[in-house]
Amino acid sequence: MKSIAWAVAALVIGIAVGIVLTRLEFAHEDLPVDITLASAAAAPGGGNLGPKAFVVNGSRHDFGTMDRHGHGSHTFEVRNIGDQPLTLQTGSTTCKCTEFKTGNGTVGPGQKTEVKLEWDAKTSDAEFEQSAELNTNDPRNNPIHLVVHGQVRDTVRPDRWEVYFTNASVNEATKATLILYGFRGQELKVEKHELLTPDQAAWFSVSIAPATTEELAKEPQATCGATVTIELKAGLPIGTIDQTLRLTTNLNPETPISIRIHGDIASDISLIAPGIPDKLLVELPTFARSEGCRLTVQLMVKGPYRDQTELKLASFEPTAEFKATLGEPNRDNPRRVRYPLTIEIPPNATPVSRLAAGAFAKVQLTSTHQDVKELTIKVKYVVPE
Repeated sequence: MKSIAWAVAALVIGIAVGIVLTRLEFAHEDLPVDITLASAAAAPGGGNLGPKAFVVNGSRHDFGTMDRHGHGSHTFEVRNIGDQPLTLQTGSTTCKCTEFKTGNGTVGPGQKTEVKLEWDAKTSDAEFEQSAELNTNDPRNNPIHLVVHGQVRDTVRPDRWEVYFTNASVNEATKATLILYGFRGQELKVEKHELLTPDQAAWFSVSIAPATTEELAKEPQATCGATVTIELKAGLPIGTIDQTLRLTTNLNPETPISIRIHGDIASDISLIAPGIPDKLLVELPTFARSEGCRLTVQLMVKGPYRDQTELKLASFEPTAEFKATLGEPNRDNPRRVRYPLTIEIPPNATPVSRLAAGAFAKVQLTSTHQDVKELTIKVKYVVPE
């Protein structure tokens, strides 16, 4: 028994030594390896493969991370591992921000071509994925879906993308402020600012200052920031505002940020009422003749002369079965003075239609404002049968 045990032990030791010696002998040798793609092997029965598309490194590309609103591109390599010509044609994409093109529409057996996919990361999401279809004559791989995906991060982001000036005064300058947050580096500098609507550019002035500690605290992930103040100057013509402010910073020199500025410039005295207040037209609601109608609208006085301006009721017409009363000024808001104007149609008034321009009722007001001396408010209504 002992002799058998010794024999088995000797055999095990010999095998182990042999393995170690073999590894030492071939540790630095490059052994030949022959790899054949299964798809490139001959078709069963010796038939032809036909065209065969193969996307090197796969049809999905992970670009990692990129800046929001930034531009990216990737080139896919497509090989024909078949034995007949492969034709390629660009197809549809998942959005307008993605486009692609092929280098060669026909690829011979064993040849390759490049397909370039470009995209703009126009998304508010952290994840980005877009795709494009590559049409082929390979019946087993048509279409090929080329996909790019990755993470989108902000380099610079404003706290808002729009600035709105509502009923800005003709005679008074007004300001709006926004904060630019930077998410890389320790300093954000606005290198360039542009107003893209030239005929309105003179209406604005733009100033920039470093963001305060309190302002930065509103966005915990920001590492730096800047405060942008937009001033709308006094003396502007009445009408609409439609402007775009483009900001280029040291952190986003290739992808400027665009802020839309819009709103309207109105007279210092304006009407708040149903109808078309911009045209000083009041439209009374439908009412029963037996009940009559009573509606109170508001006249707003703003601008630098609001406290010195006084409105008075001069007249109204018709004087029968129609009445207008101007109330006392209300100064509950420090930026404007509000005058209530009450319009009344008594119960059981004579049926009449005042819907046409020549038939409107009218309320005449006078003003001590230096630019607006008189106001004529038109009233549109029907007293039913």
